[in-house]
Amino acid sequence: MKNVKLPLVIFLYVITFLVSGCNSMITNNTPSQIPQNGSETYTIAMSINPNGTYFIPNSCSAHIVIDGEIHRMDKNSDFEYSYDYARSADQHKVNYYYEIDYKKKVSGNIREKSQRSKLYGLTIINRYVIGFESNRGVPGSRGTLLGRSFEKGDYVEIGGVPCETTFVSPNSLSFVVPILSHGNRHHAKLVSDNGDIGLGVFHIDRVSFHSNLSSISLESGEKQVLVVSINFDAPQEGIAIDVTTNIPDSIIMKDVFIPAGARSASVVIQGGIEGSGMLYLAAEGFEELKIPVEVISSNEGTNATIDDGISDD
Repeated sequence: MKNVKLPLVIFLYVITFLVSGCNSMITNNTPSQIPQNGSETYTIAMSINPNGTYFIPNSCSAHIVIDGEIHRMDKNSDFEYSYDYARSADQHKVNYYYEIDYKKKVSGNIREKSQRSKLYGLTIINRYVIGFESNRGVPGSRGTLLGRSFEKGDYVEIGGVPCETTFVSPNSLSFVVPILSHGNRHHAKLVSDNGDIGLGVFHIDRVSFHSNLSSISLESGEKQVLVVSINFDAPQEGIAIDVTTNIPDSIIMKDVFIPAGARSASVVIQGGIEGSGMLYLAAEGFEELKIPVEVISSNEGTNATIDDGISDD
């Protein structure tokens, strides 16, 4: 049979249960969560409920065991005890239990007795969120989250998408609004190793493409350069722009893609057969850009190929 090593907390809990039984004299008067205070000192208190008439008054002493360390408790009244716990700066949760020693008269004899409480946990709440400075914005804009006890590595998530987040101070985080469907309210949260915190909803406003051409006029076979730009750096995955037209035989062009970190991309447009219509550029989170197009006939024909010499900016 293999030797099994129980974690310390589980071992203490098992021993506590066996010792204390079901008829405990000890009542814990300490909440499981206490807000952080400036002195970093927290009062842990309990009371004793004597069972029967054989308990000898003023015979009791009490100790508290915090994470394996024993501390004597102060007596506040006949059956009430407390201990002021000074926590370490990086300690958010402690486990503890109580031990009492007392005397009891049994069959005319005085006997020394002891009892141990069950295991308790205390969490120091030292972080909270005040909220966004503004709970709406356009993709690529910067927002600010205010609160307390932020740490490096904490980040904002909106609509299930992690935001590029900068740790400014323990009271402030700066984040970039992600590209999501405009006009929608997206659930947001703070993601942290110390536990996630819900932030309510964040509203994504519309953002637009810009182009160097307000309209396009070409002869068949003629080429022009279309530059599509945005007002912020493209995210890590870049921005793929869906290009469609109602005159597909009149326009010859490649796809448009703004790479990560860039703010624009260039594409060559070549005239095809004669026609007039619209060029539509769209992407998730962006307002559709519409550009009028007119292609007129040319004696040179439309057999030229697109020049690849122009690269993305």
